[in-house]
Amino acid sequence: MAGKGVTSGQAGAGRKAAASTPTTKGAKRAAHRPSRREVVVEAAMHLYSVRSIEDVTVADIAAEAHMTSAAVYYHYPSKDEVLLGGLRLYATGLLDEFRAQLLASPDAPLGDIIVRLLEWTDQHRPASLVFFVRSPGWSLSIEALRREVRLELLNLFSTELRVRNGISVKAKQAAAATALSSLLEVSVSSWLTEDATLANLGRRRFSDEVRELAADIGSV
Repeated sequence: MAGKGVTSGQAGAGRKAAASTPTTKGAKRAAHRPSRREVVVEAAMHLYSVRSIEDVTVADIAAEAHMTSAAVYYHYPSKDEVLLGGLRLYATGLLDEFRAQLLASPDAPLGDIIVRLLEWTDQHRPASLVFFVRSPGWSLSIEALRREVRLELLNLFSTELRVRNGISVKAKQAAAATALSSLLEVSVSSWLTEDATLANLGRRRFSDEVRELAADIGSV
């Protein structure tokens, strides 16, 4: 009957219009609240690096992150969980950087690798300060994380001492790896806090001393 039929062109146009129109379900997905966990962590690490952990509140973190306290609690149940989450991210980054440096410079002395890690901590200064200086002993969970990092550093140093320095005796590997791990931690702490040792030597001479100590350790 005339006037009631639908042409093929009209049907095609209708299908195109339907396909281009977002569904209600799709609109809800687009409006889903994006995660801002990294913003929270970055703000918290900055505050923890310049103030005592005990004094920092969730409200402080929220203000630094330019959000409400409720928004912080949406991602983390407490300020301690923010701290632990930030330290986990930092630990992963530190170990990834260490592995990358080892891979990029297979023939470099381990002292050079340690000095490069010192320089890397400058690029991540707030989180580095919190990990190496502010947070030790703060909680059992943080100490467990620190033990995990130390164990991985020991494993990496042990492997490199065998490959780069030719130390095949397991006991010597373990002793030298422990000494290098301690050298790294102590050096980073001095580097970041700019303590009396660093102030007296200056950064260049301090770096040279670290290289020499690492060489002595690796020659056992």
